[in-house]
Amino acid sequence: MPRPFFSKRLLTLLSPLALCACMTANPRALYELSRFDPFNAEPDAIGVAVKTDRNLRVQTGDVELRVALESENPKQTFDERFILSVDGAAAPGNLAKELGPHDHVLAAAIAPQDQSRFRIVQEKARTARAQNTTKGKGTLSISVSGLCRTGPLSSAKPTVRNYMRTVANGDFFPLSGEIPLSEVFGKAALSAQEIPACKEVRPR
Repeated sequence: MPRPFFSKRLLTLLSPLALCACMTANPRALYELSRFDPFNAEPDAIGVAVKTDRNLRVQTGDVELRVALESENPKQTFDERFILSVDGAAAPGNLAKELGPHDHVLAAAIAPQDQSRFRIVQEKARTARAQNTTKGKGTLSISVSGLCRTGPLSSAKPTVRNYMRTVANGDFFPLSGEIPLSEVFGKAALSAQEIPACKEVRPR
C-alpha cells in the first residue's frame, strides 16, 4: 500500500469545544489508522459511529469530514469538507454487543451524492504524492457537533464514544473512550435541560 502523504491525522470531537483527548492511544485504533490510506480507500468504506444515550442525537449536518492538502503546486492544494449522512436505524455490526439497554449508535458516512467529489479529491492527492510536492502537509479530520435530545436521558452523567471504519463492511474500531457529555459542551457540570431539544425527531 502506498505510504500516506500526510504526517498527522487529526480526528476530533467538536461541540463546540475541541477535545484534544478524544483520540485515545487505543492500540487497535493506532494500528488501523496506520494502515489507512484515505486517498486509495473507496468512499463508501469510510464510516464514523457515535455511541450515546438513545435520547441523544446527531443528525445529518452534524458530522463533517475535512480533507486538506498544502502543496508547492497551487493547483494541487485543496481544502474540502463533506457533510456525512447519518443513519440511526440500527447499530452497525460489531457495535451491537457494546450497547447498554439505554444506548444507541448513530452511524455516518459520505453521502452518495458527495462520493464523486471525494474521488476527485483522492485523485488530486495521489497526483501530488506521486510528484512529491506535499512535504507531509495533509489533514484528515472528522468532527461531530450539534448533539440534541429527544427526551429524558437515562443517566445523570451521559457519555459519548466515537468509532471509525476504514474498510467497506468492516468492523468499527474505537477512536475514544467514554467522553462525559459535560466535556463535549465544555462545562464542569451539565443538566439534561441544558442540552438543546432536537428540532426534528427522525423516525426509528
